[in-house]
Amino acid sequence: MSVPVGHFGKAILLLVSMVLAGQTACAEEAKIRIGYPSGLNAQVPIVMDKAGIAAKHQLEASFIGFQNGPPMMEGLVAGQLDAVITSPLPPIILASKLPAEIAIVAALGNSSHALLVPKDSTASDFVDLRGKKIGVSFSTDSHLDLVMTLKTKGLDPKNDVELVNLLPNELPSALEKTLVDAVLVRQPQVLRLQESLGARSIYSWPFHFVSIMRREYLKQNPDAAQRYVEALREAVFYIAGNPEDASRWFGEIQRVDPATVLKVSGENPLYSAKSLNDVSLEVAPAFRQYLTERLDAAFEHGLIRTKISLDNLLP
Repeated sequence: MSVPVGHFGKAILLLVSMVLAGQTACAEEAKIRIGYPSGLNAQVPIVMDKAGIAAKHQLEASFIGFQNGPPMMEGLVAGQLDAVITSPLPPIILASKLPAEIAIVAALGNSSHALLVPKDSTASDFVDLRGKKIGVSFSTDSHLDLVMTLKTKGLDPKNDVELVNLLPNELPSALEKTLVDAVLVRQPQVLRLQESLGARSIYSWPFHFVSIMRREYLKQNPDAAQRYVEALREAVFYIAGNPEDASRWFGEIQRVDPATVLKVSGENPLYSAKSLNDVSLEVAPAFRQYLTERLDAAFEHGLIRTKISLDNLLP
Protein backbone atom coordinates (compact mmCIF):
# COMPACT_ATOMS: atom_id res chain seq x y z
CA MET A 1 0.00 0.00 0.00
CA SER A 2 1.36 3.40 -0.93
CA VAL A 3 1.55 6.19 1.62
CA PRO A 4 0.82 9.77 0.46
CA VAL A 5 3.80 12.09 0.78
CA GLY A 6 3.06 15.57 2.10
CA HIS A 7 4.95 18.77 1.37
CA PHE A 8 7.32 18.14 4.27
CA GLY A 9 7.96 14.59 3.08
CA LYS A 10 8.66 15.82 -0.44
CA ALA A 11 11.15 18.32 0.93
CA ILE A 12 12.95 15.54 2.83
CA LEU A 13 13.09 13.36 -0.27
CA LEU A 14 14.45 16.27 -2.31
CA LEU A 15 17.10 16.93 0.33
CA VAL A 16 18.11 13.27 0.40
CA SER A 17 18.35 13.14 -3.39
CA MET A 18 20.54 16.27 -3.41
CA VAL A 19 22.87 14.77 -0.80
CA LEU A 20 23.13 11.53 -2.76
CA ALA A 21 23.81 13.45 -5.96
CA GLY A 22 26.54 15.40 -4.21
CA GLN A 23 28.09 12.19 -2.92
CA THR A 24 28.03 10.74 -6.45
CA ALA A 25 29.72 13.86 -7.86
CA CYS A 26 32.41 13.64 -5.20
CA ALA A 27 32.89 9.96 -5.98
CA GLU A 28 33.43 10.83 -9.64
CA GLU A 29 36.06 13.47 -8.91
CA ALA A 30 39.42 12.23 -10.14
CA LYS A 31 42.81 12.93 -8.61
CA ILE A 32 45.48 14.18 -10.97
CA ARG A 33 49.02 15.46 -10.29
CA ILE A 34 50.17 18.08 -12.78
CA GLY A 35 53.74 19.28 -13.25
CA TYR A 36 54.73 22.50 -14.97
CA PRO A 37 57.98 24.41 -15.69
CA SER A 38 59.04 28.01 -15.05
CA GLY A 39 58.43 29.19 -18.64
CA LEU A 40 55.33 30.86 -20.05
CA ASN A 41 53.69 27.47 -20.61
CA ALA A 42 53.15 27.53 -16.84
CA GLN A 43 50.39 30.09 -17.36
CA VAL A 44 47.94 27.38 -18.39
CA PRO A 45 48.19 25.16 -15.28
CA ILE A 46 48.43 28.18 -12.98
CA VAL A 47 45.17 29.52 -14.42
CA MET A 48 43.59 26.05 -14.19
CA ASP A 49 44.31 26.22 -10.48
CA LYS A 50 43.68 29.88 -9.62
CA ALA A 51 40.48 30.23 -11.68
CA GLY A 52 39.04 26.98 -10.29
CA ILE A 53 38.88 25.41 -13.75
CA ALA A 54 40.30 22.05 -12.70
CA ALA A 55 37.73 21.73 -9.93
CA LYS A 56 34.96 22.76 -12.33
CA HIS A 57 35.87 19.74 -14.46
CA GLN A 58 35.73 17.45 -11.41
CA LEU A 59 39.48 17.14 -11.12
CA GLU A 60 41.07 17.01 -7.70
CA ALA A 61 44.29 18.49 -9.05
CA SER A 62 47.60 19.15 -7.37
CA PHE A 63 50.05 21.43 -9.18
CA ILE A 64 53.83 21.11 -8.84
CA GLY A 65 56.34 23.58 -10.29
CA PHE A 66 59.75 22.65 -11.72
CA GLN A 67 62.67 24.55 -13.27
CA ASN A 68 62.45 22.77 -16.62
CA GLY A 69 61.54 19.55 -18.41
CA PRO A 70 64.04 16.85 -17.36
CA PRO A 71 63.07 16.68 -13.64
CA MET A 72 59.39 16.55 -14.61
CA MET A 73 60.08 13.56 -16.83
CA GLU A 74 61.72 11.86 -13.86
CA GLY A 75 58.57 12.55 -11.85
CA LEU A 76 56.43 10.92 -14.54
CA VAL A 77 58.61 7.83 -14.72
CA ALA A 78 58.57 7.52 -10.94
CA GLY A 79 54.77 7.70 -10.93
CA GLN A 80 54.80 10.95 -8.94
CA LEU A 81 53.06 12.93 -11.72
CA ASP A 82 50.19 12.08 -14.03
CA ALA A 83 50.35 14.99 -16.48
CA VAL A 84 52.94 17.58 -17.44
CA ILE A 85 52.96 20.84 -19.38
CA THR A 86 56.29 21.06 -21.17
CA SER A 87 57.95 21.55 -24.58
CA PRO A 88 58.56 18.83 -27.21
CA LEU A 89 62.12 17.73 -26.49
CA PRO A 90 61.79 16.34 -22.92
CA PRO A 91 58.99 13.95 -24.02
CA ILE A 92 61.06 12.98 -27.07
CA ILE A 93 64.00 12.08 -24.85
CA LEU A 94 61.77 10.10 -22.49
CA ALA A 95 60.00 8.28 -25.33
CA SER A 96 63.35 7.28 -26.84
CA LYS A 97 64.18 5.49 -23.60
CA LEU A 98 60.69 4.29 -22.61
CA PRO A 99 58.52 4.22 -25.76
CA ALA A 100 55.31 3.14 -24.03
CA GLU A 101 55.47 5.54 -21.07
CA ILE A 102 53.84 8.80 -22.19
CA ALA A 103 51.64 10.38 -24.87
CA ILE A 104 51.11 13.94 -26.10
CA VAL A 105 47.48 14.86 -25.43
CA ALA A 106 47.45 18.57 -26.31
CA ALA A 107 49.32 21.22 -28.29
CA LEU A 108 49.23 24.49 -26.34
CA GLY A 109 50.63 27.02 -28.80
CA ASN A 110 53.95 28.76 -28.35
CA SER A 111 55.92 31.71 -27.06
CA SER A 112 59.60 32.25 -27.93
CA HIS A 113 63.15 31.93 -26.69
CA ALA A 114 66.20 33.89 -27.79
CA LEU A 115 69.97 34.00 -27.78
CA LEU A 116 71.00 37.14 -25.89
CA VAL A 117 74.34 38.94 -25.53
CA PRO A 118 75.23 41.83 -23.17
CA LYS A 119 74.53 45.33 -24.43
CA ASP A 120 78.24 46.11 -24.81
CA SER A 121 79.00 42.90 -26.74
CA THR A 122 80.28 43.32 -30.29
CA ALA A 123 78.59 40.07 -31.37
CA SER A 124 75.77 40.46 -33.87
CA ASP A 125 75.64 36.96 -35.37
CA PHE A 126 76.51 33.37 -34.49
CA VAL A 127 79.87 33.57 -36.23
CA ASP A 128 80.90 36.29 -33.76
CA LEU A 129 80.54 33.75 -30.94
CA ARG A 130 83.24 31.43 -32.26
CA GLY A 131 85.43 30.45 -29.29
CA LYS A 132 82.93 31.98 -26.82
CA LYS A 133 80.88 30.55 -23.95
CA ILE A 134 77.12 30.15 -24.43
CA GLY A 135 74.89 29.37 -21.47
CA VAL A 136 71.98 27.03 -22.16
CA SER A 137 69.95 24.41 -20.28
CA PHE A 138 70.93 21.00 -21.66
CA SER A 139 68.34 18.45 -22.83
CA THR A 140 65.79 21.19 -23.52
CA ASP A 141 64.32 22.60 -26.71
CA SER A 142 66.60 25.61 -26.26
CA HIS A 143 69.57 23.25 -26.39
CA LEU A 144 68.29 21.53 -29.52
CA ASP A 145 67.46 24.80 -31.31
CA LEU A 146 70.91 26.14 -30.48
CA VAL A 147 72.90 23.19 -31.80
CA MET A 148 70.72 22.96 -34.91
CA THR A 149 71.22 26.64 -35.72
CA LEU A 150 74.93 26.61 -34.95
CA LYS A 151 75.33 23.88 -37.53
CA THR A 152 73.34 25.77 -40.17
CA LYS A 153 75.58 28.77 -39.49
CA GLY A 154 78.68 26.68 -40.19
CA LEU A 155 79.75 26.24 -36.56
CA ASP A 156 80.50 22.97 -34.76
CA PRO A 157 78.62 22.99 -31.42
CA LYS A 158 81.31 20.81 -29.84
CA ASN A 159 84.45 22.52 -31.09
CA ASP A 160 83.71 26.07 -32.23
CA VAL A 161 81.87 27.22 -29.09
CA GLU A 162 81.73 26.17 -25.44
CA LEU A 163 78.22 25.29 -24.29
CA VAL A 164 77.75 25.77 -20.55
CA ASN A 165 74.93 23.80 -18.92
CA LEU A 166 72.92 26.06 -16.59
CA LEU A 167 69.47 25.82 -15.03
CA PRO A 168 66.92 28.32 -16.40
CA ASN A 169 67.03 30.49 -13.27
CA GLU A 170 70.85 30.62 -13.44
CA LEU A 171 71.01 31.96 -16.99
CA PRO A 172 70.08 35.62 -16.32
CA SER A 173 72.70 36.09 -13.59
CA ALA A 174 75.32 34.32 -15.71
CA LEU A 175 74.78 36.94 -18.41
CA GLU A 176 74.65 39.82 -15.94
CA LYS A 177 77.92 38.75 -14.28
CA THR A 178 79.52 37.99 -17.70
CA LEU A 179 80.23 34.40 -16.68
CA VAL A 180 79.27 33.54 -20.25
CA ASP A 181 79.28 35.52 -23.48
CA ALA A 182 75.68 34.71 -24.41
CA VAL A 183 72.65 32.89 -23.00
CA LEU A 184 69.63 31.23 -24.52
CA VAL A 185 66.58 32.07 -22.39
CA ARG A 186 62.80 31.74 -22.67
CA GLN A 187 60.15 34.38 -22.34
CA PRO A 188 59.44 36.27 -20.14
CA GLN A 189 63.13 36.34 -19.21
CA VAL A 190 64.04 37.53 -22.71
CA LEU A 191 62.09 40.76 -22.35
CA ARG A 192 63.11 41.20 -18.72
CA LEU A 193 66.82 41.03 -19.58
CA GLN A 194 66.36 43.33 -22.55
CA GLU A 195 64.62 45.92 -20.40
CA SER A 196 66.74 45.63 -17.25
CA LEU A 197 70.22 45.00 -18.72
CA GLY A 198 69.91 46.22 -22.27
CA ALA A 199 70.66 42.71 -23.51
CA ARG A 200 70.45 42.25 -27.27
CA SER A 201 68.90 39.36 -29.16
CA ILE A 202 71.04 37.73 -31.84
CA TYR A 203 68.44 35.15 -32.82
CA SER A 204 65.04 33.92 -31.67
CA TRP A 205 62.95 30.79 -32.20
CA PRO A 206 59.34 29.79 -31.44
CA PHE A 207 59.10 27.85 -28.20
CA HIS A 208 56.26 25.33 -28.46
CA PHE A 209 54.13 24.01 -25.62
CA VAL A 210 52.59 20.56 -25.22
CA SER A 211 50.94 18.56 -22.49
CA ILE A 212 51.70 14.90 -21.97
CA MET A 213 50.23 12.22 -19.74
CA ARG A 214 51.33 8.83 -18.46
CA ARG A 215 49.81 6.14 -20.67
CA GLU A 216 48.98 4.12 -17.56
CA TYR A 217 46.93 7.04 -16.21
CA LEU A 218 45.24 7.46 -19.61
CA LYS A 219 44.30 3.79 -19.63
CA GLN A 220 43.03 3.70 -16.06
CA ASN A 221 41.31 7.10 -16.10
CA PRO A 222 40.02 7.82 -19.63
CA ASP A 223 37.21 10.11 -18.41
CA ALA A 224 39.57 12.08 -16.18
CA ALA A 225 42.03 12.42 -19.06
CA GLN A 226 39.31 13.85 -21.28
CA ARG A 227 38.26 16.26 -18.53
CA TYR A 228 41.88 17.31 -18.16
CA VAL A 229 42.13 18.24 -21.84
CA GLU A 230 38.86 20.17 -21.62
CA ALA A 231 40.19 21.99 -18.57
CA LEU A 232 43.31 22.91 -20.57
CA ARG A 233 41.08 24.34 -23.32
CA GLU A 234 39.09 26.39 -20.87
CA ALA A 235 42.28 27.66 -19.19
CA VAL A 236 43.63 28.79 -22.56
CA PHE A 237 40.38 30.61 -23.29
CA TYR A 238 40.42 32.19 -19.83
CA ILE A 239 43.91 33.57 -20.52
CA ALA A 240 42.68 34.97 -23.84
CA GLY A 241 39.85 36.84 -22.13
CA ASN A 242 41.58 37.69 -18.85
CA PRO A 243 45.23 38.41 -19.66
CA GLU A 244 45.72 40.70 -16.65
CA ASP A 245 44.60 38.03 -14.18
CA ALA A 246 46.69 35.34 -15.90
CA SER A 247 49.77 37.59 -15.91
CA ARG A 248 49.34 38.55 -12.27
CA TRP A 249 48.97 34.95 -11.10
CA PHE A 250 51.96 33.83 -13.16
CA GLY A 251 54.05 36.75 -11.90
CA GLU A 252 53.22 36.02 -8.27
CA ILE A 253 54.27 32.39 -8.51
CA GLN A 254 57.27 32.79 -10.83
CA ARG A 255 58.39 36.09 -9.28
CA VAL A 256 58.27 38.04 -12.52
CA ASP A 257 56.77 41.51 -13.06
CA PRO A 258 53.21 40.87 -14.31
CA ALA A 259 53.60 43.78 -16.75
CA THR A 260 56.44 41.93 -18.44
CA VAL A 261 54.36 38.75 -18.61
CA LEU A 262 51.44 40.67 -20.09
CA LYS A 263 53.63 42.11 -22.86
CA VAL A 264 54.87 38.72 -24.06
CA SER A 265 51.80 36.54 -23.51
CA GLY A 266 50.34 37.76 -26.78
CA GLU A 267 52.97 35.77 -28.67
CA ASN A 268 50.83 32.68 -28.22
CA PRO A 269 48.36 32.53 -31.15
CA LEU A 270 45.87 30.55 -29.02
CA TYR A 271 45.39 33.57 -26.77
CA SER A 272 43.65 35.45 -29.57
CA ALA A 273 40.60 33.17 -29.28
CA LYS A 274 37.25 34.94 -29.16
CA SER A 275 35.26 31.89 -28.08
CA LEU A 276 35.94 28.50 -26.55
CA ASN A 277 35.19 26.91 -29.92
CA ASP A 278 38.19 28.82 -31.34
CA VAL A 279 40.54 26.93 -29.00
CA SER A 280 41.86 23.75 -30.61
CA LEU A 281 44.53 21.76 -28.79
CA GLU A 282 44.72 19.12 -31.49
CA VAL A 283 48.12 17.90 -32.64
CA ALA A 284 47.45 19.13 -36.17
CA PRO A 285 49.32 17.91 -39.29
CA ALA A 286 51.67 20.92 -39.38
CA PHE A 287 52.65 20.36 -35.76
CA ARG A 288 53.06 16.63 -36.40
CA GLN A 289 55.57 17.52 -39.10
CA TYR A 290 57.38 19.81 -36.68
CA LEU A 291 57.56 17.03 -34.09
CA THR A 292 58.91 14.60 -36.69
CA GLU A 293 61.64 17.10 -37.57
CA ARG A 294 62.51 17.44 -33.86
CA LEU A 295 62.74 13.68 -33.52
CA ASP A 296 65.16 13.48 -36.45
CA ALA A 297 67.26 16.42 -35.23
CA ALA A 298 67.46 15.10 -31.67
CA PHE A 299 68.86 11.83 -32.99
CA GLU A 300 71.23 13.53 -35.44
CA HIS A 301 72.73 15.73 -32.72
CA GLY A 302 73.01 12.97 -30.14
CA LEU A 303 70.34 14.17 -27.73
CA ILE A 304 68.66 10.78 -28.09
CA ARG A 305 70.44 7.52 -28.82
CA THR A 306 67.49 5.59 -30.22
CA LYS A 307 65.59 6.90 -33.21
CA ILE A 308 61.83 6.67 -32.75
CA SER A 309 58.75 7.49 -34.78
CA LEU A 310 56.06 10.01 -33.91
CA ASP A 311 53.70 7.11 -33.16
CA ASN A 312 55.66 6.58 -29.94
CA LEU A 313 54.48 10.01 -28.75
CA LEU A 314 50.82 10.00 -29.72
CA PRO A 315 47.91 8.22 -27.96
